[in-house]
Amino acid sequence: MLTGEAVMFDWMKQRIQPLQARESTGFQYQGTTDLSRYSKEEISDDIAFSRVQQLLRNVKKIPVVPSAFSAVNPPKQVLDKSSQCVEIEYFTLV
Repeated sequence: MLTGEAVMFDWMKQRIQPLQARESTGFQYQGTTDLSRYSKEEISDDIAFSRVQQLLRNVKKIPVVPSAFSAVNPPKQVLDKSSQCVEIEYFTLV
């Protein structure tokens, strides 16, 4: 299950700012070479977790970040035969 804590932890680990302009969508994240990163340096789970705890109350353990779409695991394309256009399945967190 995807939780707010997991999303925030993942942003901390990826070193991206959620509201910044990006070169590509979030699921196309390329790792340490991604242009959306604000730093090339990686941070440990402990540091990312500490930052999450500073922002959210009652987070007691490092959140589990489920496998999600990424540049190496893109969403499958679906052909909508009624409109003859290609849609890509993905989700947006609000």
